[in-house]
Amino acid sequence: MKKIKSYLLLLFFSISFSCYGNGMNAEEAFVALVKGKENQESVFTSLPQVVHGLGHIEGHYITNSLDALLLNYERGFRVFEVDLNMTSDNRLIARHDWTPEHYQFLGQEYPPTNGPISFDTFMSLKIHDKYNPLSWEHILEVMQKYPDIYIVTDTKEKDEENVRKTFSYIVNTTKNFNSNLLDRIIPQIYNQPMLSFIESYHDFNDVIFTLYHFKNADIPTPEELADWCANNKITAIAGFPFRITDELRTLLIKRNIAVYTHTINNPVEATAYQAKGIGIYTDYLFYDGKNFVGLDQ
Repeated sequence: MKKIKSYLLLLFFSISFSCYGNGMNAEEAFVALVKGKENQESVFTSLPQVVHGLGHIEGHYITNSLDALLLNYERGFRVFEVDLNMTSDNRLIARHDWTPEHYQFLGQEYPPTNGPISFDTFMSLKIHDKYNPLSWEHILEVMQKYPDIYIVTDTKEKDEENVRKTFSYIVNTTKNFNSNLLDRIIPQIYNQPMLSFIESYHDFNDVIFTLYHFKNADIPTPEELADWCANNKITAIAGFPFRITDELRTLLIKRNIAVYTHTINNPVEATAYQAKGIGIYTDYLFYDGKNFVGLDQ
C-alpha cells in the first residue's frame, strides 16, 4: 500500500540541502525519514470505535448529517465512517443511497426522479426536518477545525470507473483545501483491485479492507486474505461477525492487522469482541476506558 520510497524520493533533494547542519549526510537523513514513515503507528492500533454513518442522534441512525458528526464528536468519538455518493452534477456528498426507502428513512419526500439529484437540491433537503446535510467540502471544514477527527469512507461502488471518479474527487478537493487532511482520510476497499485504483491518486496512511460485498462463493480463504493484506500493508479488515472467524482473527493479529466487526450496539457483545482483540463499528457505543457506554448511561 505504502509506496514509501517513491514518495520520499521527491523529498530527497530538499533533504540534501538541509541535513548537514545536524551532522547527517543526505543519504543518512533520507534513510531516517523512510524508517520514520514505515514505523508510523496506525490509528487502529488501539482499536477505537468506528462510528457508523456518523452516529446516532435523537433516535435516528445513519443520517450522515453535520449535526450527528458534531454531537458524536462531543461524546468522545474520533473515527467516523461516512457514506458517500455523487450527485447528478458530480458533487460528492454524504448519503447512503437514493432509493425511495432511504428518503423515507430520513424523513424526506421522495422526488420525482430516478437516482441522484442535483447538489443544490440535496443541500436544500433537511434530514428529519432539522438536521443538516453534508458535502465533502463541509467534511473537510470540520476536519480542519478538529484535528483529531478521522474519516472512514464508505463509497459503495467497486467498479473501476466509479472508484476513480470518487477518489479523484476526494484527493483533488482535499489537496486544494488542505493536503495534510489526507493523512486522516481512511478509504474502505471492497476487493483487491480497488486498492490499485485509489493508490493511483494518493498513498493513504491507513486502508480498511471491508468484506461486506463478498458472497460465500467468492470470498478468499482466511490465509489468502491475511497474506494479501500483509503484503499490501492493509491496516485493518472489517466484516460481519460471521466473517470474522477465529482462524481469520488469529492470522490477522499475528500480522499486526487490526480486526473489526459491525455493527455492534450491545455493550456485552462489544466487551466480548474487545476481549478477543476485535474492534467494533457502532451507532453509539462509546468505550470510556472501563466500559462500553450506551445512550442511557
